[in-house]
Amino acid sequence: MQSAVINKTEIMEKDVEELIGKADVIIENTISNIKKEIIVMYFNIGKMVADYKNENNSKYGENVINSFVKELHLKHGLGFNKSNIYYAIKFYEIFSKFPLAGKSIKQNFQTSGNLLNNLTWSHIREVLNLNDLDEIDYYLKEINNKKLTRNEVRIAIKSKSYERTIANQRKGNIKNKIEKTLKDPLILNIPNKKRTEKELEDEIVKNISNFKKEIGNIVTFYERQYKININGLIHKIDLVFLDYETNTFILVDLKINKVTNHDIMQMQLYIEYFSKELKNKETNVTGLILCETKDLRLIENDSIYQIKYLNEIPKDKELLKIINENKIILLKTENLKIENNK
Repeated sequence: MQSAVINKTEIMEKDVEELIGKADVIIENTISNIKKEIIVMYFNIGKMVADYKNENNSKYGENVINSFVKELHLKHGLGFNKSNIYYAIKFYEIFSKFPLAGKSIKQNFQTSGNLLNNLTWSHIREVLNLNDLDEIDYYLKEINNKKLTRNEVRIAIKSKSYERTIANQRKGNIKNKIEKTLKDPLILNIPNKKRTEKELEDEIVKNISNFKKEIGNIVTFYERQYKININGLIHKIDLVFLDYETNTFILVDLKINKVTNHDIMQMQLYIEYFSKELKNKETNVTGLILCETKDLRLIENDSIYQIKYLNEIPKDKELLKIINENKIILLKTENLKIENNK
């Protein structure tokens, strides 16, 4: 009798879980559809107002729009204030002129396509303050792929994530997705003070979600102080990540000072070990040496990167200066490679 009651309870629990699951899916889809419709609505409002403005005398059209916006605001609230309507116009004007590479984005905005799944009107307002179409495209994809919040988008823009992405600098020399999305410098988002390498590692692990975003991919933190045995000697790799989508191991070596030739050779040893151990699998291995100061004289191979790190986001001008310096260093490094291969 007791067994029958238990079985009935288990069946009931299973049925309830199924009902909850179905309700969650419906709610999630409903919320997603509402977000999409809001975005499409603003796109179409922007089109209608912009078309009206273009068809009429500029000054007259502006006065009519101001009056129209006041009426909308009174009837429908804050979502239809002057700021939002002008963002809607900008939204339409930018995406109606998107380059070929971005046409699918414009089409998705108009048809509520998949790209909108993780976007909200608040996200779009943040990127509309940018002027470069490729940069807007970059942040929209970052929002969608990494499910960034509005505040995280602001931080990404403030920290110049787009400018720091190596994809802008290593065009034509990219082997895998990891290299496309690496940033230089990396911003660790930790208090700005001197640390030992162990303390730096502790801080990164404590703030691992930020570090994964800085690497640029939805990666899995695999292990810290990963032990490998090379010819009877135990070596420890500071941090190891794995990107399941591209089947790529990312080996991270932390240096609080300038990188040395020994560091490059050591990372090469780690990569060779991983490549040998995984030779029967379609697995990539990339080595990142995070350092306070790069050494231009050291020639990296195609799998090892010296990446400068910053504890906090510096002032705008200072960050731009560092980014430009890294571009110059990269150019000189590429030229050195060419010279050495002659």
